[in-house]
Amino acid sequence: MAANLATSGLRRRVVEARALARLAARREPALDPLPAENADFWRAVRALPQRQAQAVALYYLEDRSIAQTAVVLDCAEGTVRAHLAKARRTLARRLRLDAGEEP
Repeated sequence: MAANLATSGLRRRVVEARALARLAARREPALDPLPAENADFWRAVRALPQRQAQAVALYYLEDRSIAQTAVVLDCAEGTVRAHLAKARRTLARRLRLDAGEEP
């Protein structure tokens, strides 16, 4: 049994290494560059907790559904909804504060 587990683990690592090599060989960016006017928003997104930022990027930037986002993040759909709701509240608060402080 131990030998089978070791062999399976080795095969999985080889497959992962090949997939990473294929991704690294890509010459074109996966997404178009973001417009400069969105820089403040994405800076605020990067300041969110990691799971909230990931949920926001997958849902809004990559236009994935709640179900697809849940699969990518390996969590329940309700968890994705909770992350998005918390992220929206935090972003709304932070972006309003930033806008109110400017002259």
